[in-house]
Amino acid sequence: MLKRLGIVTSSADVGYEYKRQLLGIFDQRIEVVTYSFDMNMRESIGNIDALLISTYSQYEVLKKHIERDVEVVISRLTLSKEGYTLFKDSVFEKKSALVNLNFEMCIETIATLYQLGFDEYELIPVYPNMESMPELNYAITTGEISHVPDHIEHVLDLGHRVIDKNTIVDLAIALNLEEVLTQKRVLAYFNTLASHNKGYEYFISQSKVSKNQFNTLLSIMDKGVLSFDNLGVIETYNQQAKELLGLQEELTGMHLDEVLPKHIFNDYMNKKTQQLNKLATVNDHNVTVSIFPIADIYTEDGASVINGSYAILENFEDREETQNKLRLQLSNKGHVAKYSIDDIIGKSTAVRQVKELVARMGNSQSAVLITGESGTGKELIAQAIHNASPIREKQFVAINCAALSANLLESELFGYEAGAFTGASKNGKAGIFELAHNGTLFLDEIGEMPLELQVRLLRVIQEQEVMRVGGNKIIKVNVRLVAATNRDLHSQVKQGLFRKDLFYRLNVLPINVPPLRERQDDIILLMDYFKSLSGFEYNISGDVMNFLSAYNWDGNIRELRNYVEYFDNVGTDMITMNHLPYYMKELMKEDHSDSQETFSGLNEKESYVLRQFYDAFKDKRKMGRRSLSASAYDDNVFLSEYDIRSILTALKELNYIHVGVGRGGSTITKAGIQLVEK
Repeated sequence: MLKRLGIVTSSADVGYEYKRQLLGIFDQRIEVVTYSFDMNMRESIGNIDALLISTYSQYEVLKKHIERDVEVVISRLTLSKEGYTLFKDSVFEKKSALVNLNFEMCIETIATLYQLGFDEYELIPVYPNMESMPELNYAITTGEISHVPDHIEHVLDLGHRVIDKNTIVDLAIALNLEEVLTQKRVLAYFNTLASHNKGYEYFISQSKVSKNQFNTLLSIMDKGVLSFDNLGVIETYNQQAKELLGLQEELTGMHLDEVLPKHIFNDYMNKKTQQLNKLATVNDHNVTVSIFPIADIYTEDGASVINGSYAILENFEDREETQNKLRLQLSNKGHVAKYSIDDIIGKSTAVRQVKELVARMGNSQSAVLITGESGTGKELIAQAIHNASPIREKQFVAINCAALSANLLESELFGYEAGAFTGASKNGKAGIFELAHNGTLFLDEIGEMPLELQVRLLRVIQEQEVMRVGGNKIIKVNVRLVAATNRDLHSQVKQGLFRKDLFYRLNVLPINVPPLRERQDDIILLMDYFKSLSGFEYNISGDVMNFLSAYNWDGNIRELRNYVEYFDNVGTDMITMNHLPYYMKELMKEDHSDSQETFSGLNEKESYVLRQFYDAFKDKRKMGRRSLSASAYDDNVFLSEYDIRSILTALKELNYIHVGVGRGGSTITKAGIQLVEK
């Protein structure tokens, strides 16, 4: 299913340009809906997975029209390498108009150009309908040449600004398409972007940059920035820094150790080398701090001195989330839950009950234990639970406990340090508990886990902390656990094969996925769904559908999907009984060859059904169509739903049974009893 992305821009032309860029990046994974203010946008913005908005002020205007479940990303733009080179190689008037659609977009564009190193220009905002138009003969624009005033003679068009790398990453995350970030076309797109190689230090170190230019740049950064001199006195900062530190007062002129823990400043001043990702708690705010020296400057005698420093502040929780996503990208696994409740196909009562349970369990943080036979779709249920939960935007990490040996499973679950065992990576490896931090961890086939690992797993669940194999450091983790098994864990607990304490830790919210033979109403629906999914166009005869409806389906939905593919490879427009696989035909022969008692005037199947009613009468129990179907399955008798209805009608007309209504079931009559006992 394609993801739907909405784009809001000031003009339709800009929206179409963004659409062109993003369709090229995400290929066939998205469809794009554009909205623009110049087209008198009025409708509510919904039925989309994510929304890209040009500016924050546009978001403020539109937010009441945006549906709550829509992820919003504010776009950040840069120049293409082509536009950057054009500007760099141009000989142009240093005082020029910067033309864009409105004042806010002019300021953003000016800040982008300054950030790219074009700080020697004095750029004056010019936009449509401004009250006083400056008298300038030179203008620079980014694709808005139609808005350049007529009196300006010299125009340099750098082309539309392009969506920057950070925005692409944010959109990929919002659309649950993180896996595209490692694809060649996306990396190729990133390579077309002008690099901000000047960085923060360039603007802080260049004395010719005006305060207004620097403040403009700081105002659009989403991280906190503090610059300070060689004595540690703060010279400038942005609003994000104050918010992250929880401070209200003016910071300029304060010493750095007045706003950050002294040990961080002292460590930096002692070493005079960059300090990365130091955790600090300031006014109950957890922030990570990285400090960098400004690029060296030189005195008249050629001596090199440090020209101040700057600190980058980030919200610890935001950075932790970023690190989790980076870990997933580095592990090249793309841990994303693809399926939702809507992907649980079926109309039977059993399936409706499962859907209701999934919706309720999604809102909880408690552990879930999914039970069911092999092939019933337990992982689909697990993913649907994750996508119904408040943490659906977080990662979903799955591991099959039966697929790995005990030693490998341990290292996969808990990770390992460098040199922990022969063949271990020299860099060590994060375990899936770390990868799943703040998300959902799905333990498939939990019943196959060795007892010695069950002990470690139980401790991790209880303490919410993990220690890597060969390590001595405690790592805090926070995961929502969903486990699945096709085994009877109650029985395994009694046999000592599964720990009782772990079972009760996992079985907080139990959910059983019914086998396919207990949801016969869904078989035709599922076959049509898989046919449509694969683009198959053959038809199935009524006899085959009756047979499939009554088939045992030991492999459940996995087996059914295989048959859908098998029938397509038969190469005929109509599937008949002759096209069934050989083992299905053998099963039919076995069913018909089994010696069965028959009663006068009745065939084998009618006799079998009457015998079931007689046995129920003797046992003083009711017999309904469902219990009759279950008995036939246990006795390996082929009875379709159609067969049962027809037989009941025939026996009723012969006055051998009385067909009840509702839950009362049907009962054998006196005539029926006499026939069986004759």
